[in-house]
Amino acid sequence: MAQEVKSAQKVPEEASPPPTDERALVPVPQRHVMKATPSAEKPTPARKRWLRLALVLAVVTGGAGGGLYWWLHLQPQLPPGIDFGNGRIEAQEIDIDTKFPGRIAEILADAGDMVKAGQVVARMDTRDLAASLKKSQAAVSQAQKAIDEANANVVQQKSLLLLAPQEFDRASASCRRVRRPRKS
Repeated sequence: MAQEVKSAQKVPEEASPPPTDERALVPVPQRHVMKATPSAEKPTPARKRWLRLALVLAVVTGGAGGGLYWWLHLQPQLPPGIDFGNGRIEAQEIDIDTKFPGRIAEILADAGDMVKAGQVVARMDTRDLAASLKKSQAAVSQAQKAIDEANANVVQQKSLLLLAPQEFDRASASCRRVRRPRKS
């Protein structure tokens, strides 16, 4: 055994072992131990923070992109004949008046609605007008009764006018009879 130990030479650590058919497990010095790659290590707190920030940024960007797509493509379309865009619009303001003063009972069109000529946009409260109409009808009825009374007075006066000459003739005849002596 002593010979075997003498025959073994010390191999410098940097030299490679002689090739053998059998591969035996050889202890590797500590300085040649390979460290694990950084990706296999547990992430550090700073690295975790950057990963979370990148994930949140990706989610926010995806949400913004989805919202933009929805806003551009899924909004209701305008009816035919109506366009939209940027620019300056000049409009004419039109005042709407009623024939009679009064209060509004019902509004049928909202501000900004498209209306056509002759379209009813509001209904008036007609209670005041109805009261005024009844008052005017009563005045007309009263005037008609006054006309009928006046016509009756005209007929009465005409009949009195016809009766007056007859009364005069009768009174004249009576007077003549009284003035003449009677022949007996």
